[in-house]
Amino acid sequence: MAVVITGYEIQSPLGCTCEESFASLQAGLSRVGNIQSFDAEGFPFKAAGEVRENGQVVATPSNIDRKVYFLERALSQLIENTTLDARYTSAERIMNIGTGIDYIDIASFFNHREYRQPPGSETTYYKTAAQIKKMAFEKQVSGGCNIFTAACVASAQAIGLSYRMIKRGMKRAILTGGSDSMISYVNYMGFYLLGAMSTDPNPATACKPFDRRRSGTVLGEGAAMLLLEESSLAREEEILAKIVGYGCTMDAYAITDPDPSARQLAKAIRLALEDAALAPGLIDCVHLHGTGTPKNAPAEYLALRQVFGERVAELPVYSMKGQTGHLVGSCTAVEMLAVMHSIREQEVPPTLNFTESDPEAPLFVVRGKPLSLPIRYVLKLNSSFGGHNTAIIIEKYQ
Repeated sequence: MAVVITGYEIQSPLGCTCEESFASLQAGLSRVGNIQSFDAEGFPFKAAGEVRENGQVVATPSNIDRKVYFLERALSQLIENTTLDARYTSAERIMNIGTGIDYIDIASFFNHREYRQPPGSETTYYKTAAQIKKMAFEKQVSGGCNIFTAACVASAQAIGLSYRMIKRGMKRAILTGGSDSMISYVNYMGFYLLGAMSTDPNPATACKPFDRRRSGTVLGEGAAMLLLEESSLAREEEILAKIVGYGCTMDAYAITDPDPSARQLAKAIRLALEDAALAPGLIDCVHLHGTGTPKNAPAEYLALRQVFGERVAELPVYSMKGQTGHLVGSCTAVEMLAVMHSIREQEVPPTLNFTESDPEAPLFVVRGKPLSLPIRYVLKLNSSFGGHNTAIIIEKYQ
């Protein structure tokens, strides 16, 4: 049973519609700048990939959970711009969402030395799961709501489970994707203390995936929602692409570091290829996790080397994080924008801020201008704190 993508909507640093986001991606625009969502005075690093509309950071009241806010916008757009309402009842609908951890009301803790619920709206910092379930009820999604919080692979696991549920005949259509916002005091200080933040003072060049000079990542925010359907029930004119393979593994190596042997990441790729019944040689390009941290690139290179052998030298790879920052719980869902761009335009975009190859990760990173080539199968990789690894294979719809 084939699983197809028939809808996609996005709220990201690249834009708040698919058209705006595709245009920003294709133009190679950096949408990383100094933080505007809160007062970052005194912070050692101030770069962030905040959601932008018409190039301007979207402002929200201070008590609004931005990851829930942008998820609601993306979900509303998806329902409005697809034929979901006309073809599936409320009971037939299910939602699988990847997201981030709850915020902490740091101001209340600082002022009163205790944790208090912020006053005002029910939409507050720290009850993400309750807000998402309430959203599902309001949008008449009564078939179920599953929430994933596995850090950087949260939305990958949500999309992967949705694919498996449809492929195995459990559901006919699923709303899936992810939303996260890392733009908060606690997230920034936590990543800073871990040593994961870029030390480049220029926001536009701070995140340098795969580059020899990379020094760390940049945090971001955004949401993206996909409608997945069983292919026999989908309207052909609405089909954007097919999902044909999914693999998920666990390193169990360290909380923050990838396993330097990359064995489990390579296994995730093999599981996805096996699921898709594909030989490695049929993969045309790879959209990597590409965080810009020192340890990420060598691990991804070694994983590809174990699966693709010498072909890794000519297998084009890409990361979107140079343009958006790292969206953590929503990165896979938002980065599907670039996957569909590759399929639609038959090209691999250049990775922003990549200029110097790393001898420890001699990947074929496209730089400067897009690389045009026939693309049928795209491999999408993501990894997260805790050792999670995911691989999704997307096929151009023939």
